[in-house]
Amino acid sequence: MACLSWTALIPSAGRIDLDSPAETIDRLTNLDFPMRGAIAALHGEARRIVDAPLCLSAAREILARVPEGGVVAILTGFPEFPWIRRGVAETDGPVGPCEPHFAPVIEAAVRGIGLVPIPAAGLDLKSLHPGDPVCLIEATDEAVDAERWLAVRGPALVIAIERPGRSVTGAYHNMSGRNVSHCLNNFEDLFIEAESRGIWTIGIGDGGNEVGMGALQAVVRAQVAAGSACGCGCGGGIAAVSSSRSLVTAVVANFGATAIAAMLALLTDDREALPWPALELQSLDACVAAGAVDGQHNECVASVDGLAADAYGAVLELIADAVDRARHRRSV
Repeated sequence: MACLSWTALIPSAGRIDLDSPAETIDRLTNLDFPMRGAIAALHGEARRIVDAPLCLSAAREILARVPEGGVVAILTGFPEFPWIRRGVAETDGPVGPCEPHFAPVIEAAVRGIGLVPIPAAGLDLKSLHPGDPVCLIEATDEAVDAERWLAVRGPALVIAIERPGRSVTGAYHNMSGRNVSHCLNNFEDLFIEAESRGIWTIGIGDGGNEVGMGALQAVVRAQVAAGSACGCGCGGGIAAVSSSRSLVTAVVANFGATAIAAMLALLTDDREALPWPALELQSLDACVAAGAVDGQHNECVASVDGLAADAYGAVLELIADAVDRARHRRSV
């Protein structure tokens, strides 16, 4: 089926002014609530590059490029406690292809929001129907043949949400500069290969050390702690080098994904495109119950990047409120 352009999905009568809610949500999701000190510089540079609200730009590309029933690949899984075996998943980001030791948390996050996690191994994608409330989870420690993987699954879009990206030395780092390469499979190759093939890519991150954040390398090296001197011994700093077609920063990567969903809800006039805050908090609780930890303090509690559930949920409520206000203005 031919791709639908985003303009074709907006009702002609009472067309909404997207600039105001998009700017509100873009600014809201890039406020430094956890006070980590990096997001202002990252967002400022991303806005200079994109020259538009990041969430709106990404949402428009999704609607223009993903046909009905199209496949979207989401890469995620950021390791904490990398000094203990191969680490555990953090609460920011979970959904999509991952290593086996991250799978229980990602599956729990999917169940928490009402979707059904289905193992992807051996599954014929043609057996699925558009609208099936499922999310395929592909968990493997075997090296991925990126070219073959993309050919078999045929994604129209590849998204990375809070997934470590290689530095200039090829090492993967967390924000403090610790090398986490041993915790990860080569899933980033899927993103890089998709980019080289012209498949649209979206990179969502909060520190500049994530897949798809390559356009921010100079800012990361200059203004982010451990940006140029990771201290792990590789000598490369934490800045990721892989680039994405759509660049989305947020103070918590999850907020970047929610912001895109908010714009999809407005562009399509489908409120269900944006998960209700209560569902996202339910997903967070499920993640924690499955063993996920907050990446800021490594505790298995309902918080994300240092934001307790109440504060995290308040931001989600403000995003939802911005969408609802914009839709109400369209209806009057």
